[in-house]
Amino acid sequence: MEERRSRYELENQQEEADTIIVQQVLGCAGEAHQISVVSDDTDVFVLLLHHYHQAGLDVPLIMESPRKERAIVDIKAILSKHSEIVENLLPAHAISGCDTVASYYGMGKGSVIKVLKAGYELSAIGNMDAPFQQVLDPATAFISACYGIKESTDMSHTRVWGNKNGKGHMSAPNLAALPPTNEAFIENVKRAHFQAMLWQNLNVNLLPALNPEEFGWKKDTCNRSLIPTHLPEDAKLVPDYILEMIRCGCKSETPCNSKKCSCKVHGLPCTLQLHFCVLCMFQGGMLKILTLDDHQQYL
Repeated sequence: MEERRSRYELENQQEEADTIIVQQVLGCAGEAHQISVVSDDTDVFVLLLHHYHQAGLDVPLIMESPRKERAIVDIKAILSKHSEIVENLLPAHAISGCDTVASYYGMGKGSVIKVLKAGYELSAIGNMDAPFQQVLDPATAFISACYGIKESTDMSHTRVWGNKNGKGHMSAPNLAALPPTNEAFIENVKRAHFQAMLWQNLNVNLLPALNPEEFGWKKDTCNRSLIPTHLPEDAKLVPDYILEMIRCGCKSETPCNSKKCSCKVHGLPCTLQLHFCVLCMFQGGMLKILTLDDHQQYL
């Protein structure tokens, strides 16, 4: 019987199973004739490609799914096939969506790889020494390109000019497919940068001292967990000038006292300059705060 030996040198402070798997692959690579990783996780796949390349390994490495009907992936062969993008593959995967970073509706990894092959440089994502602006700028340009907009420096520009919903036959855009707001995108970039830094340092015994609250997360003390911040605390969900444009479309000359008036339902003032709701009870910016009884009618 083969003697089993303890591998104390593989002890680490990593918390994610994905990073522990890849860390142990790197630890065994110098002794093994072939390594097989049983996983079908995309994060593990990208991490294997990245660190296999970074470590300059040559040992045969395959990744196979727990499901027998799925194909076996040859990491070495795939790395050779996509050598021109491997340096930027990990940050591209992080910024376009992974286990801890939100993905973008309708944006598959196939289209992400296609855009990456156009020559985008994303090495600042995951670089602990890079100022955040040097992380944000290429991330914005890359994700904007995935939406079909080139040379964009602001996601607000991408939202306006994006051709994701620019189809003439559509009566209304698919809101889920719109690019994120600039404020929400920045928070997502922070999380991607944070995750990429952890991935880049998975083979380091002492993890870098990083505060997740500075990278798009906030602490939930009740559940002792981290939850993503979707917007900065001082950001408004809707700009004031948009609220001023909202109207219900009522044409009655009597005050709106029913739930048919969307202004009344949502507690918004009617837009007087559009000459609707001539005698609306919400004229002059009078806001009605909905009570619990009001909301229960819509539950």
